[in-house]
Amino acid sequence: MKNEFMHPISVCIIAKNEESRIEKCLSSIKPCGFEIVVVDTGSTDRTKEIASRYADKVLDFDWCDDFSAARNYSLREASNNWIFMMDCDEWIKKIDVEELDYFRKHHPESVGAVSRENLVTQNGQYVLNNTDHTERFFNRKLYRYTGIIHEQLTPVFGNDLPCLLLHTTIEHTGYDMTEEQRIAKGHRNLSLLHKQLEQDPENPYVYYQLGKGYEIIQDYESACGYYGKGLYFDVDPALAYVQAMVVSYGNTLLLTGQSETALGFEQIYDEFAVSADFVYLMGRIYMANEMYPQAVEQFHKATTYETCRFNGANSFLAYYHIGLICEKIGDMDNALAFYRKCGDYPPASEKAARISQQSAARRPRRIVVFRCDLYILQYIADQYIGALKDMGCEVFVFERSSDPDLFMQAMQNLAAFQSKGIDAVITFNNFGYSFSLKDEPPLWDKWNVPCFNLLFDHPLYYTPILETSPAQGIPVCEDRTQVQFLKRFFPEVKNALFLPAGGEELHPQHPKLPICDRSIDVLFIGSYKYNPGYSLDSLDKAAAKYLSANPYSTFEQAVEDCLKTTQPGISDEELRQIIYRRRFTDLNLNSIYRLEVLRALTESGITVSVYGEGWESTDLYGHPNFDLHPAIAFTDGIALMENSRIVLNHLSRFKDGCCERIFNAMLQGAVCLTDDSIYLQEQFTDGDQIVFYSTADLDGLSKTAAALLQDPGRMQRIADSGYAAAAACHTWRRRAEELLKYL
Repeated sequence: MKNEFMHPISVCIIAKNEESRIEKCLSSIKPCGFEIVVVDTGSTDRTKEIASRYADKVLDFDWCDDFSAARNYSLREASNNWIFMMDCDEWIKKIDVEELDYFRKHHPESVGAVSRENLVTQNGQYVLNNTDHTERFFNRKLYRYTGIIHEQLTPVFGNDLPCLLLHTTIEHTGYDMTEEQRIAKGHRNLSLLHKQLEQDPENPYVYYQLGKGYEIIQDYESACGYYGKGLYFDVDPALAYVQAMVVSYGNTLLLTGQSETALGFEQIYDEFAVSADFVYLMGRIYMANEMYPQAVEQFHKATTYETCRFNGANSFLAYYHIGLICEKIGDMDNALAFYRKCGDYPPASEKAARISQQSAARRPRRIVVFRCDLYILQYIADQYIGALKDMGCEVFVFERSSDPDLFMQAMQNLAAFQSKGIDAVITFNNFGYSFSLKDEPPLWDKWNVPCFNLLFDHPLYYTPILETSPAQGIPVCEDRTQVQFLKRFFPEVKNALFLPAGGEELHPQHPKLPICDRSIDVLFIGSYKYNPGYSLDSLDKAAAKYLSANPYSTFEQAVEDCLKTTQPGISDEELRQIIYRRRFTDLNLNSIYRLEVLRALTESGITVSVYGEGWESTDLYGHPNFDLHPAIAFTDGIALMENSRIVLNHLSRFKDGCCERIFNAMLQGAVCLTDDSIYLQEQFTDGDQIVFYSTADLDGLSKTAAALLQDPGRMQRIADSGYAAAAACHTWRRRAEELLKYL
């Protein structure tokens, strides 16, 4: 024996005119201590001479247009029963010989698959094109090859082919060809494949290989037809070649302009979305059909997979296509951000460079942000400040201070900043909105600068301030019904915008904790703000009854409809004052609904972890399923969501909008369980990215929550889809972009 440390394993190789590649292949095998058997099928170059330096056996085989026949001959001539099959255009990159010996002894009837990295040449260097798994290690007594080309390993007895993936990787350059070589090989393969199809017309694998053959010669119409025929058979979605055939079929549908037909892949999504390649393909299908939100969701989802077959499908290619979509819709900042996530992928680098050059030619926007001393508003202000700076804006932050010296210094700094121009001012809950010097008009009117006043409470709470709104003031509401309220009841306000809240992913670089590993079943963050000192009169009680029967109605609509019976001719001015005086009724009613939502869950046996104040005054205090904790800082609440399966939300007064808790829950990988709104119904599909309940059916809420907790797999799917949707469209960065677009 030529090898000093021989293992009872034979490496079998068939070869023909491979003098340029066979030495690299054999030299990578030699140190392993295996028998090497080379079967030559008619070489006219130095292949056999080179093989004899490394191989234990170099044998001749008369070529008969049948690859399986040549392979099976090599099996018969090997000295050992355990075979490791390779080709001349492959070499071993990584191998665990001890694992092979363990496999022989403990999995004698199984087949070992290896990872194969398919390389192509770019700029004179090999780069990874795609990775697949291929069966290469087996006992020749139990398996043989069938098929005259693209031969398959086939059990000698029965139909089972138990396969395990080994920690062995080989590299392969078989697809690295010149155009002429590619066409010649494609036609040769097709000739043999059509011959095989005549012999075995009911084999879907042959149709798959025919599709690949026609793809090689760029006849995509024919390739598409054969892939479709192969999938017409009753194929097993778990098989690797079936998964590859589905993806190839989708690619050729897109290449032949059949993007609408490709949408039919939605019907098989659940079966094939186990791979990043299929999810990435769905993103391309949605993109080709101009369904951009769905496309972005799929590309984001593809990046959550650890592995993929086609290099980049779970990383730079997915990010690149999100960048293309952003550029298509004019969102150049996000386009640049996603192109930069593509690493050194040349098309992305070129586009990023072009956008950067264009951006450099534009003056950055100069924005003033008023930051008050209320913690939640400080947090939101900081989100906007960070996003604006990331987008290249110059931001001046005006800090609230009761110290006269600090205030005067801030005013001087603001004036200095304004001397070079201001594009916009952003205030929160009115702080800085009507800013003015003594006996002068509001500063923003004087400077002719738009002031966006982001309101995180209903405008009815700010009636006195809004009555003196600056001409350049633009109230921004989280609910479209609130915008309608402003336009109707505040003629002083010349313009108003709808901009929903956003969310923050607290640790974007860290993997999300799986749902099944999270320790909090249901999390609720919020206080009980019922004011017992405010007694309800007959109108309050009528409005409460109205809202109970009409859960999608606003408080102001309830008051107005109840008043129509007694004061049919009431003016908008009178109605506005009545609604303002009854704002505490609205607050109390929302507190009651919040209490009943928690009661429904806790009394059904579901433990809810509650963080907030005021709950000690309710009858739920002390309930065994009411896990009460003190109020916590805002970011601490987001951190709790990272360890929560379900984050419960009550929308309160939102009927056509939303609050930040929804998106924060999604971005931490939790399932968001919330009452719905018109806006949320537009953005999400119930049961796919989010789960809705109705305050009119609290029994249904309890059943929904219980069903979710009993099905972690379903919760994980909802959480993953919710994360992708929120990350694509509902971050504070996206809200800052939308605000700037208005300018």
